[in-house]
Amino acid sequence: MSKKELLDLLADLKPFPHQNRPNIRRDPNKRPEGFVLGKIRNWAYHQKKYGLDKYADSAKTGTKKYEEIHRVAKELMRKHNPNFKFTSIQVNKNNRTAKHKDGYNVGESYMIGLGNYTGGELKIFDENDKNPKTYQTKNKWIKFNGSIYPHETQPFTGDRYTLVYYDIIDK
Repeated sequence: MSKKELLDLLADLKPFPHQNRPNIRRDPNKRPEGFVLGKIRNWAYHQKKYGLDKYADSAKTGTKKYEEIHRVAKELMRKHNPNFKFTSIQVNKNNRTAKHKDGYNVGESYMIGLGNYTGGELKIFDENDKNPKTYQTKNKWIKFNGSIYPHETQPFTGDRYTLVYYDIIDK
């Protein structure tokens, strides 16, 4: 599967869904565009513990509209690193994230940027929130631990899609 095939699927997705992710917002009044494919934390389990599974598939996973995106995104990672284990894929559109740590990711994640954009590098800080380094993401895989290292998106112009592959299962 190709990056172009995945980019075409994402560009054709209309409307692109929004998420309520206050930890990444630069503008508190603007909900970021994005969705998760794969496993998420089951909030009913965490709030009430009604004998439900701790993790569940996201609402989009397995639905007709998102099946092909999920399949192609998984194939793209298998092509890049067949040994990388992940439970979830965060898909974003045109999000310039504020500095944050990923609250539920376990271990390292992979990220790639797709689209017709300039800028949009990923700035990653050390665990002491200092010594930032900036990484090009357009058509490039970046591997880092977002639950340890604060990170943010640099300014960009154009349409920028990112996919973040990560694990949420506590080992």
